[in-house]
Amino acid sequence: MNLYQLECPLNFMLAEELSSFLEEDAISTSFYELEPERWMLQVLVEASKEAFVKDKMAAFFQKKDFPFPDIMAGPLPQEDWVAAVYQGFPPLVLGRFYIYGSHIQEMPPPGLIPLKIDAATAFGSGQHESTEGCLKALTALAEEHEFKAPLDMGCGSGILALAMARLWEAPILACDNDPEAVRVTLENARINRLENLIEACVSEGFSSIKNKTFDLMAANILAGPLCQMAGDAAKSLQPGGYIVLAGLLNRQAEDVIDAYRSVGTKFVDQLFIGDWSTLIMRKENDG
Repeated sequence: MNLYQLECPLNFMLAEELSSFLEEDAISTSFYELEPERWMLQVLVEASKEAFVKDKMAAFFQKKDFPFPDIMAGPLPQEDWVAAVYQGFPPLVLGRFYIYGSHIQEMPPPGLIPLKIDAATAFGSGQHESTEGCLKALTALAEEHEFKAPLDMGCGSGILALAMARLWEAPILACDNDPEAVRVTLENARINRLENLIEACVSEGFSSIKNKTFDLMAANILAGPLCQMAGDAAKSLQPGGYIVLAGLLNRQAEDVIDAYRSVGTKFVDQLFIGDWSTLIMRKENDG
């Protein structure tokens, strides 16, 4: 197979949106931070689709009324692409968790909780700092608390739902506004033999689950949507319950904290990993 790689610099929001927009036509999409406010989107396509994908990118920017950025494109040398991709996903130790792909054959180290997660069409393989922060926050909460009704809001691959199921052996509800994320979550639950504990559904925020309440929530999304859903999250969080918030840069943390304080939750802790923050908040008992 002859492959081409397309690259263009964007801000985070556009990189994430364009990545999703191109998924069905690309072999893979990914983006990484070059510097604050500047990200590089990488799109791997079959050579026969290069022109089509470029046209689709141009249409995307035109619809957004955004200047068409310079796109760097070129053929990729023939090599074992499966091996190359696997090299980019080594096993990770995050908190109490050992995150590994199906290409890893070694036994997990003793004392760690293994979760098998392959890079797929939904966000959450453990590589991003926000996912790492959530797993470490859940590990810290597990040292002192038991939970019976957790929620994974914006579940992506379902990695946080799997982690909570392993930590507390409680039924977990996972939801996402992307049906593909729900499918991937259920598949990962099956692979990790947790399908009896994990239910997943499509929901735009809390719209489909507003009659349910939870004693723990994990929401690894983005700062803007986290602030917008603060009121709904507080209504669905049981008094004394905890919420883990991630997907925000350090400079955005204060805005998110203020949004959740305004709806009756208090700040508990902040984890810093590079430029990214993970917050732990708790609802007041009389909230």
